[in-house]
Amino acid sequence: MLEYTADATVKSAMARAHAERGQVLKQAWIWLFGKRAAPVLRPKVSRWA
Repeated sequence: MLEYTADATVKSAMARAHAERGQVLKQAWIWLFGKRAAPVLRPKVSRWA
């Protein structure tokens, strides 16, 4: 891990940003691979037939 010197406010902000990035990544995975409603399959019948 990268060593750095920072006061408590900077460390707190970095921890909060890390948690927020984690939530965004989790939502992205859910959006990409989550269950979606299957499209309704309707018969393709012409209106003019």
